[in-house]
Amino acid sequence: MDYAALVKFVQEHFTDGLVLTIGSGLSCAEGLPGMGALATYLQSASGELVGTDAGLWIEIDSELKKGAGLEAALLAHAPSEALEAWIAKKTASLLIPKELEVMSEAIRGGRRLRLTRLLGVILKPQNGLPILTSNYDRLIELACEMSGYHVDTTATGQYGGGFNAAQSCMASCRSVTTRAKVTVLDHFPRAVVLKPHGSFDWYRSADGPIRCSLPLDADRLIITPGLNKYRAGYASPFDKHRELANDHIQQCARLLIVGYGFNDAHLQTHLEKRIRDGTPTLILNRSLSDKVRELSEKSPRCVCLSKPSASNGIVMITNGSTFENDGPDLWDIGVLAQEILT
Repeated sequence: MDYAALVKFVQEHFTDGLVLTIGSGLSCAEGLPGMGALATYLQSASGELVGTDAGLWIEIDSELKKGAGLEAALLAHAPSEALEAWIAKKTASLLIPKELEVMSEAIRGGRRLRLTRLLGVILKPQNGLPILTSNYDRLIELACEMSGYHVDTTATGQYGGGFNAAQSCMASCRSVTTRAKVTVLDHFPRAVVLKPHGSFDWYRSADGPIRCSLPLDADRLIITPGLNKYRAGYASPFDKHRELANDHIQQCARLLIVGYGFNDAHLQTHLEKRIRDGTPTLILNRSLSDKVRELSEKSPRCVCLSKPSASNGIVMITNGSTFENDGPDLWDIGVLAQEILT
């Protein structure tokens, strides 16, 4: 595939049946701290820990000091529930101030989020655009709303609403008609944002999980990296988001994967199978992991764009071949939208 063929592939990719999967790479591109920064932050705050949790952290910290990533360290030494809660609290305290800074700047007009640029130029499907993410932050929701999408989070309110996927879906309905005795719902442009690892606006209440836009003094429902996330992923509302996300992956016609490292069995198993089976897939990652390289090389209709090590432009890997091109950084979805889709 040469550059002209790449442009054609990209332009034909953004149509009905598209499912987006977004990882932490997109939030990092907007300025939020990544996993490395989180690991350093946890290390700097670990003096707060006492007793058994302090001992557990010493084991985790030893893995970090050997060069392991945070996910790998927590897989090697599963934290206790109390240590996991501490990690979740520290994760929020590190990321939320930067999230607020980025969102404030976008709302004031000082910046335009990359996802906003993309959503502004692609087809708005009648049945909703599924966006699956492992991120806790709300940059995706903001980008969708600033692009004219109603955001379906499966929650039924902004301050104390519970989770009800059917009711949340109906919130975007603008009219109901009957055609040949068939009821047809007409929706506003809608993004279905699914977060199997939770969100900073999900909280545990006395009556069950809720969504609240305010910064409550309550336990946030987020799943931290490590072994425990697979156990926690089967609790509400994580289980419903995982189930819906996997349903969208199974039914999609094509995939766009942005800043996602394929380190999560909740989504990765289904994604990999669809990609290897030949579902047209475009992967945009700044850096290229061994997993993404192998998928791109061996899957029949997968194109991966990443950043060259020493220049601007792209490294493209697809179907066993590698191609480099100087020029626009098309691995960045904001640049891709401006250069090819506008």
